[in-house]
Amino acid sequence: TAYPQLKSTPSAKELEEVYTPNLVELVWAEKRTRERTPRVGLLVLLKTFQRLGYFVMLSDVPLPILEHVAQCAGYEAVHEDLIRYGESSVRRRHMLLVRDYVGVKAWGEEALQAMQSASRDAARTLEDLADIINFALEQLVRQRFELPAFSMLHREAQHARAMVNREYQSLVCDRLDPTAQRQLNMLLSRAEDDAQSPWHRLKKEPKQPTSQNNREFLEHLAWLREQAVGADTFQGIPDVKVKQFAAEACSLDVASMNDLTEAKRFTLAAALVLAKIGQSLDDVADMFVRLVQRLHNQAYAALLSHQAEHVERTDRLVATLHGVTLAYRTEGSAEQRLSAIGAWIEPDADRILEQCEAHEATAGRNYLPFLGRFYSHRRAAFFRFLEGVELVSTSADTSTTDAIAFLLAHKTSRQEDLPVLDERNNDAPEHAARVSSLASFGFTIVPIVSIRIWRTVAASLVSR
Repeated sequence: TAYPQLKSTPSAKELEEVYTPNLVELVWAEKRTRERTPRVGLLVLLKTFQRLGYFVMLSDVPLPILEHVAQCAGYEAVHEDLIRYGESSVRRRHMLLVRDYVGVKAWGEEALQAMQSASRDAARTLEDLADIINFALEQLVRQRFELPAFSMLHREAQHARAMVNREYQSLVCDRLDPTAQRQLNMLLSRAEDDAQSPWHRLKKEPKQPTSQNNREFLEHLAWLREQAVGADTFQGIPDVKVKQFAAEACSLDVASMNDLTEAKRFTLAAALVLAKIGQSLDDVADMFVRLVQRLHNQAYAALLSHQAEHVERTDRLVATLHGVTLAYRTEGSAEQRLSAIGAWIEPDADRILEQCEAHEATAGRNYLPFLGRFYSHRRAAFFRFLEGVELVSTSADTSTTDAIAFLLAHKTSRQEDLPVLDERNNDAPEHAARVSSLASFGFTIVPIVSIRIWRTVAASLVSR
């Protein structure tokens, strides 16, 4: 915490900068004391209070500080009477003088209320006791109050955190409908023929997310959602509190959970369910992103292999183009040059046109035509992902989510072409368009569109 304390062995620099009385302070102490011991004691009280914000017994002040203050006051050594001064009524009168000089209010009912209010305010958004104590310290210093003992700050922080957490737990319990409460109670019970309770299944760490076990992850996500705990259950409650509730729940077994009060038991269980749902969503999204990336990497490798296999075809096309160019530049009339060009093309024009179209399809490193052979084997996994995870647009543009809805609505279609109607005028046939299914690549529906959607979804998940 930021609670100030005295160092047992302060450095020379610290003694000089923190514990050296200035001329005004020396004159102030001289006017209020007539003997050496009270004067040194008053200066020690002043400098330590300025440093700490609270008074300490002189017997607890390190000797280097006492000697340094005494030397600054013009005395070579600390007098033995200084310890007795610390236990006298003179010290208590001097404490009033120090508070008045520094401008700090003595600890009392007003300061206690300020500490309690600050602790409660901090406990609503903070969970760590040190953070709550530091916030209370900051408010006390800002309001110019003398600081209390650390034990009092610690007890109040504990009390404030417990009180605020009980308020949150009561709020969560009220928000849970009977169905959710029944599901959470079932998690904490075990049938006689079951070796483990559902609570153990909930706390169990999942396997490493891979494309091979994505079905298992999606089934686990569906089971978690069956617990009927909505995200709005913890609406208005800071994330740090929800995370702490989930962490506490994860550390408890079934017996310990059942020993808790109903409000706390439901809150901890609901927080852990939501945390596990979030973790499962992250795992499923990670598997999906890696699957899409692997798909595109395989297609790009296939493109490079295809280009390497058809180098000779490319060379022939370049040679044909070279001959056509030379024929075009020969001397003679337009008919003669056209005849020369035809000599290069006419014998095999259909084959040349076919090769040009095939080359153009993969020009510019366009590997999309090769995705079909890899996508067709992963299609079921992709649709399982979209059916198990609800994707929501983060902007006003819903074109991607609309396209996903279209894909899901027609996933069982085997038509060669699918009609895509303009929603602005569904009854007008002139607004209908046709999308080829490109069955030659092994797709069932709109392959290139769907693959681009997969990639868009994956890119969105990565960016978040």
